Amino acid sequence: MEEQSKANANIEKLNSEQRYSVYKVLHAIYEYQTDMPKCVFLDGPAGTGKTFVYSTLLHAVRGKGDQDIAVASTGIAATFLSGGRTAHSIFKIPLTQCHFNMQFETKHLRS
Repeated sequence: MEEQSKANANIEKLNSEQRYSVYKVLHAIYEYQTDMPKCVFLDGPAGTGKTFVYSTLLHAVRGKGDQDIAVASTGIAATFLSGGRTAHSIFKIPLTQCHFNMQFETKHLRS
């Protein structure tokens, strides 16, 4: 019940666009093919409250006793989500490292 209380408290703090997004996602999760897993992707400019919306959704889903996997593209973003993990760790996406000398590249670009 604590999770649902957190969801309700967060919903009160959402602006109209955020609230609309939360209700649309929850409707998609619980009204269409309820036995099928769902995947939600939320995108928007910096500072629009995406993390707060995701947190609200996570509390709402967990408040109903359902399972979720909170996935973010970066480690920093993942730390802001309760139970958040990076996409490359969850989906086993291989990472490659790019080795180059920044001074050389910058000098090369300027010439």
